[in-house]
Amino acid sequence: MSLFNNNKKAEGLLEDRGLADLDKDAFWQVRAILSELEEEQLLKNSKKVISSDYVAEKAIASYLRAIVEQNWVLIAQNDQIIKSLGSKNNTSVSKK
Repeated sequence: MSLFNNNKKAEGLLEDRGLADLDKDAFWQVRAILSELEEEQLLKNSKKVISSDYVAEKAIASYLRAIVEQNWVLIAQNDQIIKSLGSKNNTSVSKK
């Protein structure tokens, strides 16, 4: 059972980290990342001793995949910021 079968849990986790105002697309991407980490039990017990090389490699791969997915979210958000700033800049230049 995934941690995020209920959106309220995901919203609570994001709110705890100051991310309550994510747009819908970013929310679903972050939710997918957290769900994958939860399925691998890497959120609750991330400090536990990993007993075998296979488990350790699987955990490392999951963490790396989460970082890659987070980077995609950041790229999309940065693109939105750049476009927003560009449109504001164009508006202020045309007013002069």
